[in-house]
Amino acid sequence: MGEVRIVKSHSNPLVSVIIPSLDGHRGGNVEKLLSDLECQTVQDFEIIMPMGIKPNGRARNEGVRKAKGRYLVCIDDDVRLGHERVIENLLKPLIEVEMKGHGWNKPGEGRIGMTGPSQQLPPDATWFQRWSAKQLPRTQFPIVDDYTETDMVTHMCLCIPTELYKSVGWENEKIVRGTDVDLRYRVRKFGYRIVVVPQTWAYHPVPKNLKGILGEWFNKGRWTAFNRKHFPGFDYEAPDGILKDGKYVPKRSKAYRAARFAGRFLLGIVTFQPVRILAQIAYAIGYLRGHFFESEYEP
Repeated sequence: MGEVRIVKSHSNPLVSVIIPSLDGHRGGNVEKLLSDLECQTVQDFEIIMPMGIKPNGRARNEGVRKAKGRYLVCIDDDVRLGHERVIENLLKPLIEVEMKGHGWNKPGEGRIGMTGPSQQLPPDATWFQRWSAKQLPRTQFPIVDDYTETDMVTHMCLCIPTELYKSVGWENEKIVRGTDVDLRYRVRKFGYRIVVVPQTWAYHPVPKNLKGILGEWFNKGRWTAFNRKHFPGFDYEAPDGILKDGKYVPKRSKAYRAARFAGRFLLGIVTFQPVRILAQIAYAIGYLRGHFFESEYEP
């Protein structure tokens, strides 16, 4: 059934840090992440760890039900923070909006409503991880000097006002993957902008070997197909770069997606990106598995 553990309590926290984890350890990374949090310039926060709860949307919601902070910072358990001002920088534009008297339970009218750091590979990433990351989409995002609208604000590490999180309907507890895509869609639909903040980054690794990458992409395809089959409507776009003119296109036709998949596959062949090619094959096999054989999700 899992449990929700209060790792660090606070009587009146500004921030509730939510770290979903299956085992509370993640190969030793959770301890390192907690150490990163101890060094943050903002310290009036509580740490809540939903453990052994699936899927991820449900895990985060269980954490939020225990949360007392005005803001939520969700962090994956395999992430490390880039420096001591990450939480401070994520909070800054949101606090500025709130100080102007805007309530999070009403439409944003173009205000910033969700923030995240740039995604970087860990400094100790192996040559294989760095080589693979250059071939795989959504594994890195450059460090920026200004607030930048992008779809690369993910559950790796994000900050959102608790009231806004609840106003847009919490996390979706039914879909297996793509919960951050769905959350971003609803935040934008409510009128808020989503940005990566300046000079702020967090480290998120890619799998250490080819087997891990193929397994990850197989599951991406598998559960994407499962979602589309059982929960139509949750197949939103997830572009991996800066949004042109800040515009986000949430839906594409099946024909467009199929052509894009084929184009990316051919590009991988022409530019000799073997990891990308194999990952796309694994995704396609997983997609077929999810579409034809997955009738229900077993946590």
